[in-house]
Parts: sequence; C-alpha cells; structure tokens
Amino acid sequence: MIRKILVATHGTENAIQAELHAIQLAQALGARLHGLYVIHKDWGSLVGIEWLHSSEKRMDFYRYAESELYRMADAALAGLVQRAGAHGITVTSSVRVGDPGTVIAEEAGGTNADLIVIGSNGSKTSEEYRAKVSLVKLMKAAPCSVLRVKADAGRGGEKLREQGHAQDFQETQWNKLGKSRKCETGL
Repeated sequence: MIRKILVATHGTENAIQAELHAIQLAQALGARLHGLYVIHKDWGSLVGIEWLHSSEKRMDFYRYAESELYRMADAALAGLVQRAGAHGITVTSSVRVGDPGTVIAEEAGGTNADLIVIGSNGSKTSEEYRAKVSLVKLMKAAPCSVLRVKADAGRGGEKLREQGHAQDFQETQWNKLGKSRKCETGL
C-alpha cells in the first residue's frame, strides 16, 4: 500500500510532469506527498570563482551563489505546493545538498516513502546547474519503488482523459506498477 510519495523536483518541465503524476497518485490513493529539491554537492566548483582574487570577494560571491540556489529551490517547491494545493493535497518539502541519487534514496528512507516519483532527464541544458539523477544508482539504493515519468507523459494521459478513458488509463498504469518492485513507465 502506498501511503507516502516522495517526488524529486527542480522546477523543469519534466520535473513538473512528474509532480503532476505524483499529485494524481496521492489524490487517488489518499497518500501524503513530500517534495524534495536536491542541490548537487559539487555546485561550488561550478560557480567560476577562481577569477575573484580576494578571499573576501570570493566568499561574498560564494554566499550569493548559494543563496540563489536555495532561492530557486524554494521557488520550485512553492510551485509544487501550489499545484498540489489546487487538488487538495498538502505537501511537506525539503532541500538537501548532495549526490542526487543518493540523497533521493536517503530522503525516501528518512521520510518512510512508499514510492519515489522522478521525471526523466531533459535533453535541454538549463540556465543553472542541475545534475542528472543516475537511475541505476537510485534504483539500487532506493528503499521503495521508483516511478520515472517520461518527458511526454502528460500529453498521453491528457489524450486518454479527453477520449473518456481515464479509468482504463489509471488501471493500466497500476497494473504496470504492480509487475515489479521498481519500474520505469511513461504514465
């Protein structure tokens, strides 16, 4: 039985599609929802601070870059809370720093999640650093089932709902989930 769903997000289109699936699942199952934003542990090496010659300026810039990463995390999680709230779902959330796959698995264990929902890796590069999750690493470390939502998943589900197949759509997807402990599917 799925009582708690952890959705890893960072505010991109693919992550938002995963959020929407997690919200639908939480609503259908009466499950609680926890949002997680992971800031990659190596972000500090990517800010290009070697051009700053004084240590004081370097630290000022480092603190600024760090505050911007947390601001983006807060904005992404606020979007999740708003989208879930529109469906009557309350969300708890957290921001953690580390390797994305490891942190997601640890957070799932720490929050007693029964299901992890993640989006697929995007093909576009983003304006800020976002590390891709190693699905293999996550699947090995995860204490529960993992659902990876394909990038075009939202369009397929909408088309089925428009055609009046919402129930068939939902049952088919749960049958896929039931076939293995951990699966990758395009809802």
